[in-house]
Amino acid sequence: MKPLIFLLVVSLALGACSPYRNVKTKRDQEADFQSYKTYNFMDVELEGVVSDSSSSMVMSEIKRAVSREMNNRGYKLYGKPDLMINVGLVVQEKAQTRETDIREAPRYIGQRRYSWKSETVEVGRYKEGTLTLDVVDSRVNKLIWQATGSTVVNKKSRQPENIDRAVAKLFEKFPN
Repeated sequence: MKPLIFLLVVSLALGACSPYRNVKTKRDQEADFQSYKTYNFMDVELEGVVSDSSSSMVMSEIKRAVSREMNNRGYKLYGKPDLMINVGLVVQEKAQTRETDIREAPRYIGQRRYSWKSETVEVGRYKEGTLTLDVVDSRVNKLIWQATGSTVVNKKSRQPENIDRAVAKLFEKFPN
């Protein structure tokens, strides 16, 4: 019976974890969010980067999800808006590592000056994507709210429903 309880506790703990790590928000305390009614997106210019259909699709899905969140809060998309939204997406390749321990040390018989040290060993590589949303007061060109979150990038994370969840997670602390 105890292993069943252990498995239940572990599955609940893992299920409660969000796949979006490091979600951070910053807010300008002086900004009056009630005075803003409209929004639009800043133009994105890519220099030195080859834009493919996959990245364009992901960016349009992110903008669609941001528009949904802004519309749910009463803001309207407009040509000369009160708020400008900048979408930043950075994907980095990272190494997954672990530390070796004494159980992995080779058996050694011989010189007395032999020593063994723990090492960091690479066990895999993965891509981590970081999404940043900057909301700028277009009248004074001042950043009034920013949210950043990161997750492991794979085929599943690029699906529209997962992009919606990621953007909704960033907007959880958006001022009303």
